[in-house]
Amino acid sequence: MQSFPQGVEYTKLFGILYFAQQDYLVKYGKVLIEDSFMALKYGPVPTYIYKALQTAGRKPTEEGFNDFLTGIEVHEKKIYASAKPDMDYISGSDKRCLDAAITKYRDTDPYDQSDLSNDSAWKEFMTRIKDDPQKNLLTIMDIARAGKANKEMVDYIRKKQIVRNALS
Repeated sequence: MQSFPQGVEYTKLFGILYFAQQDYLVKYGKVLIEDSFMALKYGPVPTYIYKALQTAGRKPTEEGFNDFLTGIEVHEKKIYASAKPDMDYISGSDKRCLDAAITKYRDTDPYDQSDLSNDSAWKEFMTRIKDDPQKNLLTIMDIARAGKANKEMVDYIRKKQIVRNALS
């Protein structure tokens, strides 16, 4: 948020987060953002973050979002940072992937960014949801494949997901 002192539109932020997530999956085999992405018309949207931001303008804020929204203000579908982040909670690799996505997409026209994020993961989702409306989230595997993760990385991510699911 500090990279956008004049605020950032939802679609711009969500696209940047999606591309950062994709890059992180391809490079490190794990998620950067602990959130599920769903495909909407203008591209993938992180579900928890989207819901939190939708409630940000309401008073009182829905239960469970207050901590997340600390330091964030929303005015007319633009998001502003109202506090400086504690960078001790972000790793160097997290910062590099986020900074790379911001640098690459900060000046991209929102419609062009939407076209870019409507990638193979988004198309797979749109096909899946037509068949079964309960399959409404992009999978980590879909996102990694859309980012051109190699077979070894996809296998690594799959194994991690199998273990994670078995332990939950």
